[in-house]
Amino acid sequence: MRELYLNGTGSRWVCDSVEQMQFVLVLPDGTRRIRKADFFESFGNFARIGYRYRGRRYFGIPKSPTGHDVRLEGESELPHVFHVEG
Repeated sequence: MRELYLNGTGSRWVCDSVEQMQFVLVLPDGTRRIRKADFFESFGNFARIGYRYRGRRYFGIPKSPTGHDVRLEGESELPHVFHVEG
């Protein structure tokens, strides 16, 4: 996997592998859709996912499929972002 940085500080990056950019977007009604992140952005020891939904840019912190901060054994390996309008 090769990372490509989008800015001079290295806080925003993309990966050249489509699989590495995938995440699951969980909509307020519970619908789950596999999406491709626009980029990842770091802040402190954390990272968030930049994505578009209905033409607007949103940011989300990746979580486990059950909404926990860490993935439980047996859960999907894809990060989940719980979308909130606003």
